[in-house]
Amino acid sequence: MRNRNDLLALDDDALLRLCRQETYRASGPGGQHRNTTDSAVRLTVLDGAAVASCSDHRSQHRNRSEALRRLRTTLAIDIRMPIPPGQGTEIWEGSWKLGRKDRRYAAFLAHVLDVMERNEWAVGHSAEALGISTGKLVRVLAHDPPAWNAVNQARGRLGHVNLRRP
Repeated sequence: MRNRNDLLALDDDALLRLCRQETYRASGPGGQHRNTTDSAVRLTVLDGAAVASCSDHRSQHRNRSEALRRLRTTLAIDIRMPIPPGQGTEIWEGSWKLGRKDRRYAAFLAHVLDVMERNEWAVGHSAEALGISTGKLVRVLAHDPPAWNAVNQARGRLGHVNLRRP
């Protein structure tokens, strides 16, 4: 079985080959064209540990692409891995400006969340370990609502107060 970092490093075609793909007809708003084809896509990887779906578009191809991006984000947010001793943040230099649509973003986000978990979700210690300011770390997290929610849930389990949006 592959680990999270191996999956995030794969290109889209290789990751799709490891996924169970399902297509279905989605219900909801959209008028007469909404429920005429099986254009919604659900991707499952790691024996159901990570699932992502998309039914936003009428094109199955666009939905598959979006579901794949969401799957990468789900893997990054839900699966924590220990950071090897001595591994710094130098591999992510310049990555603080990656957009959420960049394929490397999920691996970057996973690393940030791994560092935060190692520091018991304390923003100050995590920012110091990442070599950035606390404000920058909070802003990066605030731009990704699923990551923001995951961080606040983890902080809540430890009795920390929720982060406030900048």
